[in-house]
Amino acid sequence: MKPYKEMYITTYLLKEKQKTGKKIHAFIYQINEDIIGGSGHLETWEPGDFSLKDKKRLINEGTIIK
Repeated sequence: MKPYKEMYITTYLLKEKQKTGKKIHAFIYQINEDIIGGSGHLETWEPGDFSLKDKKRLINEGTIIK
């Protein structure tokens, strides 16, 4: 596996909030024109980071509110 020379990280503020009212951010990782991954971050939540695929589950559990 070769190391990458440049990776861009774009941060988005999501419209949803945590049940505590805190903000939720999404990070998208991109090399050249290819999106290689992404993650989400909940403030004051341990461990704090979550897979963007788990967003719907977190809404259903009440951690994230629309």
